[in-house]
Amino acid sequence: MGVLHAGHTTEAMTLLEPYLPPSPPTDDAAAEHTVSTTGGYSEGGSLYALGLIHGSHVGSDSAKRAEANAFLRRHLRSSHANEVISHGAALGVGLTSFGSWDLDVVNELKELLYTDSAVSGEAASIAMGMVLAGSGAGNASSSPSPEQELLAEIVAELRNYSRETQHEKIIRGIAICLALINFGQEENADATIEEMRGDRDPIIRYGAMYGLALAYCGTGSNKAVRILLHTAVSDVNDDVRMASVIGLALVLHKTPHRVPELVRLLLESFNPHVRYASCMAVGIAMAGTGDSESVALLEPMLTDMTDYVRQGALLGTAMIYMQQSDTCNYRKVKTFREKLGSIVSDKHQSTLTKMGAILSTGLIDVGGRNCALSLGSRNGFTKMNSAVGLVLWLQHWHWFPMMHMLSLAVTPTCTIGLNKDFKYPKKFEILCNAKPSAFAYPKKLEEKKEEKKKRVETVALSTTAKNKARLARKRAKEEAESTEGGGAMDVEKTEETKTDSMKVDEEDKDATHEEEKAAEKPKKKREPEPTSYRISNPSRVTKAQAEVCSFDLNQRYRPIRPEETPYGVIMLTDSTPGEEEDLGVVKTPAQEEEADPPEPFEWTPPGWEAPTDDAHVPPAGGESK
Repeated sequence: MGVLHAGHTTEAMTLLEPYLPPSPPTDDAAAEHTVSTTGGYSEGGSLYALGLIHGSHVGSDSAKRAEANAFLRRHLRSSHANEVISHGAALGVGLTSFGSWDLDVVNELKELLYTDSAVSGEAASIAMGMVLAGSGAGNASSSPSPEQELLAEIVAELRNYSRETQHEKIIRGIAICLALINFGQEENADATIEEMRGDRDPIIRYGAMYGLALAYCGTGSNKAVRILLHTAVSDVNDDVRMASVIGLALVLHKTPHRVPELVRLLLESFNPHVRYASCMAVGIAMAGTGDSESVALLEPMLTDMTDYVRQGALLGTAMIYMQQSDTCNYRKVKTFREKLGSIVSDKHQSTLTKMGAILSTGLIDVGGRNCALSLGSRNGFTKMNSAVGLVLWLQHWHWFPMMHMLSLAVTPTCTIGLNKDFKYPKKFEILCNAKPSAFAYPKKLEEKKEEKKKRVETVALSTTAKNKARLARKRAKEEAESTEGGGAMDVEKTEETKTDSMKVDEEDKDATHEEEKAAEKPKKKREPEPTSYRISNPSRVTKAQAEVCSFDLNQRYRPIRPEETPYGVIMLTDSTPGEEEDLGVVKTPAQEEEADPPEPFEWTPPGWEAPTDDAHVPPAGGESK
């Protein structure tokens, strides 16, 4: 529900009200508020969903976001006894405070971490990473502020705690937290990452690989690529090697064609974890491109001996085929979709392969086929929201609730032209210099109707027919001899036979005549598909489609910068401002209008009958009131 209603902040509380836990007291933090130590799955899930609804900055109302954050923090403080509820509250707080660097929130999450509960401790540490994402806390700084010094102390405490705790889930959460903190830090994070790389604990080294990938995300740094490739073939732990290969896709997301070249040999590795990671790296780097060479690289992996390698190949191929029409790659997209359906329904497939097919079915049509996995903005900047969301989604390998973090990584692909009042003119159009089928939506699945089986008539052999005719003649002859007037009967039978044969001949002639008529009808000629068409405003425009689109400068509305690619938000000028305009209004999900309240009415309980006048008895000595 949180992913489905992401950004629809106005009705979030109303939507989740049946599932949310009862509100804790707000007046006194020390007030008694008992929370059950068991159950709480719907309550914890609803708190996580509330965070997902407010998690994306796009279209999110800051006031509603702050209100949800305060609500989640109250539950975070009061739910330490139930790890399921506190797990959901911690992730919700992390999402609503994403990138805020709020010290108070970090301290509240740290208190939950120190309860040493494996499930809630992992969530608290990951949430701390989301709050401090991109802050570089704990790295060497020339002139740190008092707040930065406090954050550096907290990061040092986290490192010490990762060595003291016995829970691998908490250690992994802290490792991912340190990776998120170093997003975009580049050389400033080198000392921290080098220390994590030299740690004896493989989980800390696992976090170091993601930390390196996020620190140099989109930079194409040769140093980072060299370290990642060296770790991919030298580390003794499978998870560390897997993380290093996937990290290549993050570092090189601005030059995606380099990734398939680098991992080509790794796809033939003896280690199945490396092969899985190579499939994922190719899919992430080439997402939404429909690149035929990348698909050909992953094709042999679809029949790999290891089930989770097949899962990675399915996920990677689905990411490449995002927003691709049925004509892409010589119509192999349709074959791949059919393969996903057959794997899901096949009882003999392993669980991990089936899981990959189910996730791939969602990935290939993510966001109603209107979204794509993209780590960069229109102007080439790396989006922290998408990069962090992608890394957190990849943790579903270890903890399944992280699957929903994919909603942070996907981006809508649309083009909308706006005038000076931020309204969109409905008569503005964009010219697409390609066939409509090249970027059309794939056909929707149709439910197969069961056809009624037709009864097939038994074919009679020629010998059987001859025997029957001979016996019939013999029987008729015997009857004619034993019955008087047999001659007349023979004449009648002969006439009947002639009549039947004439009818059959006439039916054959009619059928032949109808077939000749049907053959004479001219077949409808298939009209050639146009080589260009116009796109209305607003509309879905994929990145590949934008490359073949252009502005028509002869229409009323023209872009301020006609040299730009027609993609995303386009500001327009009106060449004839005096004429009447046909405009539409864009409303963000946060500006949705609430439903009108119902008209005044009287409610009558079921089974209740109004008292009659006869039943009313006034009190003695007075009048009724």
